[in-house]
Amino acid sequence: MAESIQQLRIYVTARELEDRVYELVRQLPQDAHYPLGNDLRRASSAVSHYISEAHRHNSYGFKLDALNEARVAAERTQLLLADTPEIEAAAISSEYIGVIKQACGLIKYIKKRRSERLGRNAVNAIDEQVAARA
Repeated sequence: MAESIQQLRIYVTARELEDRVYELVRQLPQDAHYPLGNDLRRASSAVSHYISEAHRHNSYGFKLDALNEARVAAERTQLLLADTPEIEAAAISSEYIGVIKQACGLIKYIKKRRSERLGRNAVNAIDEQVAARA
């Protein structure tokens, strides 16, 4: 992954969408502001939180778990935006598709890297066993 979290396109996009969701929540009618608004704010902030968690960890397993949680949070935000009566919500919801696709792409990439690393470790283990027998 990138050296800085600010270099990750998925993180920058998630933060921008989070800011747009916060602006949208301010425009909600008073009766929908608290129940729907709180859920929207939590779900949108969870996306960038989990992406930063994935960036921070060194373990492939932790990265995969955090990216999967980010994908789930993005899907939840998208569903909540579908319930929002504002016109802007549809535009934001469609942009979350990009975040979901990027998360899935990163998950595939990390799984590939993990399998390559496990393959190398398995070969090294076999070489060590052969050397021990000699």
